[in-house]
Amino acid sequence: MPIFPSMRAKSAFKKARKKVELFKKTQKKALLPPGTPVHIGDIPDFKPYVTIHTYGPDSPYEELKVENNAIEPMLRAMPLETRTNWVDVEGIHDLSVVKTVSSVFDIHPLTQEDLVNTNLRPAFESFPGYYYFSLKMIYTQPDTGVLQQEHVSLILRGNTVLSFQEVPGDVFSVIRDRIAKGIGKVRTRGADYLAYMLLDAIVDGYYQITDHIGEKIEALEDELRLGAREGHLERIYDIKREVLFLRKNIFPVRDMVNKIQVEGSVFAENSRIYITDLYDHIQQVAESIAIYTELSTVLLDTYHAQMNLRMNQIFKVLTMFSTIFLPLNFIAGIYGMNFEYMPELHSRQAYPIVLGTMFLIAFGMLGWFVWKGWLFENRLGRNPRRTRLRGSETAGPAAHSHRNS
Repeated sequence: MPIFPSMRAKSAFKKARKKVELFKKTQKKALLPPGTPVHIGDIPDFKPYVTIHTYGPDSPYEELKVENNAIEPMLRAMPLETRTNWVDVEGIHDLSVVKTVSSVFDIHPLTQEDLVNTNLRPAFESFPGYYYFSLKMIYTQPDTGVLQQEHVSLILRGNTVLSFQEVPGDVFSVIRDRIAKGIGKVRTRGADYLAYMLLDAIVDGYYQITDHIGEKIEALEDELRLGAREGHLERIYDIKREVLFLRKNIFPVRDMVNKIQVEGSVFAENSRIYITDLYDHIQQVAESIAIYTELSTVLLDTYHAQMNLRMNQIFKVLTMFSTIFLPLNFIAGIYGMNFEYMPELHSRQAYPIVLGTMFLIAFGMLGWFVWKGWLFENRLGRNPRRTRLRGSETAGPAAHSHRNS
């Protein structure tokens, strides 16, 4: 099973899910004051760390991975004003790491609360001194193929971009390579262009997921044309659940990008055209999901129609056999009456004559049903009577022209 969108294994989570998870429990947030960071979601099995990327148009690219007590001193030593910085935090389940990074960059407590809430809806918010982006990175589990989401937060603050992820492994590897090798415009642009590239990478990952769902729908549709079978209903409901999962996590991203466009001051003038292109991409993904929603409903209706057709075929066969036995029961009922004077009962030929008549009636009616195309129609693959009529209609004009010649 392919892993979308990331080709890096998402093995940090302890428990593999057997079906798409649409809702997460949020009881831990009850009765707590606003701005209290509480991690909501699965706790992965790895030690959090921070990766610092710094670069500039005329300065070399530097990458540094830090953990534990080395995080705060390294962040405070970063050249915030002269270079573009990308601080990638992987492991938001450790609140101490999130609070440390937030304290260095003066992140509001409400934003800290949203950083560790993996059930947060994709959104965009403007705070004094920075902008906050929240969205979902979607991929399939490598062992079960079930869709899973990862909560990703981005903060754009001056020349620095902060990214917060649940587990290692993402769709940003291409961006890291571009920065390291100086490919494209990323080294000559500011932090706002880097934030756009991170957003665009996540949205591009949606294309792979929607294409995968579309292939599953087409394959199941081809199978249903051949007839509904055991297991189809479960697969249809799995697809409907996956489409609802995508609808829940991707549709708000469209509103988020639209809000960014309305804000106007988030990105520089030379980067705003890319945000318009990003909106077009997410709009296309949303339209695909809307189409898949309709197609999944059509699949369910087709399955029920196929099952009803199969049931009607069964009842039709039972009805025809009941019709065959109706005259036989009538004959047996007549000669089963205990009348004293019935001349046929004293004849030696009466029994074989009656029995032969019953067989003749039964096989005659059975042959008539087959000739009408009411019985064994699926096995024959055609209606004999209709085929014969079409043959005569086709041969009619040819024979008439032959006689005229």
